[in-house]
Amino acid sequence: MHGVSRSTTCRVIHRVAGALYNRKHEIIKFPCSDDEVTDQQTNFYKIAHFPKVVGAVDGTHVYLHGAPLGPDEHVYINRKGRYSINVQLICDYRFKITNCVARWPGSTHDSRILQNSIVGHEFIRGNLHGILLGDSGYALQPWIMTPFLNPTNQAERAFNRAHSSTRVLIEQVNGQLKNKFRCLIGHGLQMSPLNAKDVIMACAVLHNLSKDLNQPEVPFQLVDNDEDEIPDPPDGVNGPATRAQIVASFFQ
Repeated sequence: MHGVSRSTTCRVIHRVAGALYNRKHEIIKFPCSDDEVTDQQTNFYKIAHFPKVVGAVDGTHVYLHGAPLGPDEHVYINRKGRYSINVQLICDYRFKITNCVARWPGSTHDSRILQNSIVGHEFIRGNLHGILLGDSGYALQPWIMTPFLNPTNQAERAFNRAHSSTRVLIEQVNGQLKNKFRCLIGHGLQMSPLNAKDVIMACAVLHNLSKDLNQPEVPFQLVDNDEDEIPDPPDGVNGPATRAQIVASFFQ
């Protein structure tokens, strides 16, 4: 897509979005089987010795420019005062997208999107195994680890370093995705949220296909700080207890 104008790229992607959207479940798949979970945990651990990781999660905003938003226009205004869709991305250690949710308006908190996603529901029900890594905008739970906001000792600081070094993969995936498909940056998509969802998902599908084909990544510098400033509260005692156990077992 490099060297092609943003408007041309958007038209091409929109033309094939429907067909690609229908194939999303074939190409964007979360690790579920024992072998898949073991593969993810083993290879994520090699990055910075953070245990049991099966994915890194983050929200990123795709702006809507001149889009028809109807009576719910106000809910698309994000904390930066711009109209957007808040897109949830989860990636694996190979920089492939394993989950993409592109239906929530920009005012929606990252943590709420995860809690209401299929992946979130399956973790809560105990049907998925392992740990997701999220930034401080997510609610700390047994299946999603967030960093210590104010680490008090060397072990907690070591936990944060390993967490950051591993979670950075999702930031790189976000940058790679938007660098490939420039219609997702700048002023954003000039279409309804329903059509924008299809285009975003099509881009995620094409991103994974490019990984399967071993396409090289072009260097980029993406300024996209979408981290929420105010995190949700921890989930009772279970999240902090799980985090404390990880610290004691792996970072002391």
